[in-house]
Order: sequence, then C-alpha cells, then structure tokens
Amino acid sequence: MTTPPAAPPAGKPRKPRYPATVKAVSPLTPRMIRVTFASPELAEFGWNGPAAHIKLIFGPVSSDPDAPRPTMRTYTPRRFDRATHELDVDFVLHGEGPASSWASQAAAGQTLTISGPGRFYAVDPAATSFVLAGDDSAIPAIGTILEHLPPSAHATVFLEVVDSAEEHEVYGGANATIKWLHRGEDPTKAGTLLESTLRDSQFPADGCRVYVACEAGAMRRIRKHLLTERGMQRDHIVSRGYWKLGATDHPDHAG
Repeated sequence: MTTPPAAPPAGKPRKPRYPATVKAVSPLTPRMIRVTFASPELAEFGWNGPAAHIKLIFGPVSSDPDAPRPTMRTYTPRRFDRATHELDVDFVLHGEGPASSWASQAAAGQTLTISGPGRFYAVDPAATSFVLAGDDSAIPAIGTILEHLPPSAHATVFLEVVDSAEEHEVYGGANATIKWLHRGEDPTKAGTLLESTLRDSQFPADGCRVYVACEAGAMRRIRKHLLTERGMQRDHIVSRGYWKLGATDHPDHAG
C-alpha cells in the first residue's frame, strides 16, 4: 500500500484585515501627524496591548492568492476606541516613501486597509523601574507603554527627534521623566545621540526593564552595550529595529 504524501505545512495565518476611512487628520508637530481612522469593521479589531504593530496596506487588496502583494508598512496603533470604532495612527513625515507620501496628503474620506494587530510589549507588572528609549518612529509605541505601566513604577524616557519643534505631549502622567534629544537634520546621525545618552545615563542593571526602538544599527549597538557592558539580563531588554538607514521596508527585528 502506497503511503500518501504528507500534506504541506500550514502557512502562517493571515492577520484580519479591516477597510477603514480617514475621519480626521491632526498635525502634532511639523514632521508628525495623527490620522484617525473609523470603520464599523474596527469593532472587531483585536487590540492586544502596548506597542503592538499593524500593517497599513496601500492600494487595492485582492482575494486572489496569485495577485501581486500590495505595498505595506508597519505602524503602531496609538489609540483604539472600541466604542466609536476609531483607531489613531501617528506618522512621521520623512520625505519619499509610500506611507510618508500618503500621510502628507491624507484627508477625511480617504480609505485604507488595516491588518493586525501583531505582537505587543508585555509590561512586567512587578517591575518598578523602566527605561524607554527611541527615535521619532518609536514615540507612539513608547506612549502606549507609558499608559500601561504599573502605578508604582517610574520610567525614564529618552526620545530622539530632529529639533525642539518636534517635542509634543507623549504622556501626562506623573510617573515618567521625559528627556528630549535633538539630533539635527542629518539623517545619517539617527540613533547616535540616543546611543551616547544611554551610555552616559545611570540606571540600575538589576531590576530595571529597558525598551529600545530606533534605527536598526543604533538599536544593535545599544543592545550590545546593555548586555556586555552593563551586564543586563537578556529577558530584561526588548529592542526593536523599526527602520534601517539605506534600506526600504526594513523588517522589524526584535530582541
């Protein structure tokens, strides 16, 4: 009797997709805007925790598996209101690119498809000290983490942006110290000021939880510093390379 061939392994299940309409566009700074999406379908959006990620799909979405893959970019949902079916997404306007170009002209009534959410950051409820560090691209994620910290915890937050015009309210709570870092206009300097500031900062190696999200090269250098020079435990560090200098649609590598 011939044994039938084994079935191919099941593919990774596709995240739910939600067609959504732009309800409002609000400028936060000269280089950052907030787009509020609304849709009855978002009633089923499975918000799962802080610093989660979603995929924004630009262009038509086809059910044909052989159709060309649409252009997608990864973002963090800044706020979700299940009662009103609204989802806020903050965009950094960094010039050319499908997401930045779309956001720079976004207006009420335009449509977009949202997929997700994906993984999120699990806040340790027993931790009392956090260091949260990131560049412009990580501000929405860090904002959601701050809102989910234990009441007894304190966070020191380092946010690297171009200049003082990019500073805006990230969190209104009293249990966080937010320090803005101004790197200047040169994009090749991204992450260097964040890295040097963290190296010069004092925080406990034991018991502290660190979240770092920024340009991928800087993220790796910071992570190496925390592990090898500070001797921090690996499971006390979460790092995200949200983007990479010279790369297009860089995959978000985590550690």
